[in-house]
Amino acid sequence: MEESVKNKFFSGIIWTFAQNIVTKGLGFVFTVLLTRLLTPGDYGLIGMLSIFIAISEVFILCGLGDALVQKKDCTDEDYSTAFYFNIAIATTIYTILFLIAPLIAKFYHEPLLVILTRVLALNFVFGALNIVQQAKLTKTMNFKPLAIISLVCIVFSGVIGVIFAYIGFGVWSLVAQTLSSTILRVILFPIFTKWHPNRRFNMASFHQLWHYGSRLLVTGMTGVIIHNISSILIGRFYNKNQVGYFTRSQSLAAIPSESLFYVLSSVTFPALCKFQDDHERWLSVYKRVLFNTVLIVCPIIILLALLSEPLIIILFTDKWAACIPLLQALLVARMFLPIGATHTSLLRSAGNTTLYMKLYFITGPMSLLAILISIPFGVVAMAWATFIGAFIAYLVPAFVIGRKFGYTLCQQLWDWRKIIISLLIMSIVVFFSIRMLQGMWLKLVIGGIVGSTVYLACCRIFNLVDDDLKKTLLSTIKH
Repeated sequence: MEESVKNKFFSGIIWTFAQNIVTKGLGFVFTVLLTRLLTPGDYGLIGMLSIFIAISEVFILCGLGDALVQKKDCTDEDYSTAFYFNIAIATTIYTILFLIAPLIAKFYHEPLLVILTRVLALNFVFGALNIVQQAKLTKTMNFKPLAIISLVCIVFSGVIGVIFAYIGFGVWSLVAQTLSSTILRVILFPIFTKWHPNRRFNMASFHQLWHYGSRLLVTGMTGVIIHNISSILIGRFYNKNQVGYFTRSQSLAAIPSESLFYVLSSVTFPALCKFQDDHERWLSVYKRVLFNTVLIVCPIIILLALLSEPLIIILFTDKWAACIPLLQALLVARMFLPIGATHTSLLRSAGNTTLYMKLYFITGPMSLLAILISIPFGVVAMAWATFIGAFIAYLVPAFVIGRKFGYTLCQQLWDWRKIIISLLIMSIVVFFSIRMLQGMWLKLVIGGIVGSTVYLACCRIFNLVDDDLKKTLLSTIKH
């Protein structure tokens, strides 16, 4: 049992990481093309609706889907019940958004948002069709089909978006990209899962799943609101161009952090669920994943923050230069997301969604307050307020969860001390190296090489790399 789960865990890590490397890499290529073709105002209009787009993703990734993964013995009635509920709730929300679209447009003083809201909100309904199929694959830790589906969808939707943008459809190219990806998922998931709902909705099954999933759904929605509140406020108090700069910076900052977040939450959660009755092994998996998360996530994001200026100028041209200080702040803020994903997986695997929800309701208002205070000081200040909120959202759960499960915040920091020293050395060397260079390409290439070399050398000196993961990677590459 233990060896099987371990093999599936590392195999899942590799497949999911490979999926994210390829899909995020291709997605980044399409992002560069679209950003060059579109204007900050185009992205600003979508940014004003970002909260609704994000809520649709919460329905895809949270709620009853996670409840199905956590439950030990799922029946076909459980899957069908979750499927019908998801469709009903998504349709209800779409109806509400359709009706209030004129109010959204009036709030932002942008008439075009009426039709944009009504079309883009269809993503709710289409996305709800995929939740159960995705949960079935995740529960069995069968990540290869998920990787294939993601790859096909990113390529198809990216091509659609670029074609629309090149022809001159402006903001509608972003709408086409979003909807085409979700619709294609609706087609592909049943092919891989071979599952279709039966005709029964079991109320007892629903109550059992809802008891677990409702808290995740509430906390997920709360997190979405807090994460997107800056875009809402910028759209209300500034203009669509400022929203465009901010949301573009958010999207770029999300690429490395969300890739690793998806890997960790997708693989760690079902792996921890397998050991939920064995506290010692369960906690051991948690510690190992948390350590490796900090080891991998922090240097990537800090190095990108240090190289933000050449990255923006080279990839997106001078018209997006206003994104540079925003990207630096938001990258550092997003660094805490994958780390927090491990804490979240621990609580979810234990079935303790009540504590998970309570922690959100403690950290959420604190993060929101930081953002509200920063409004008069400009968009850059709001970006750094996002960092403060993200740090609080990491610190409080790390302290509470650590004390509850026997791995305190002080113990965590002590275990990470050599990683922190390595990060400081890398940051100092890169900062002074690029200051002495002229030319954006030279700063990007030399800074990237120097930073990677210094950090890898520190890892070697301090012997920081996980031996089991290294052996599994080498074995996978050979086969």
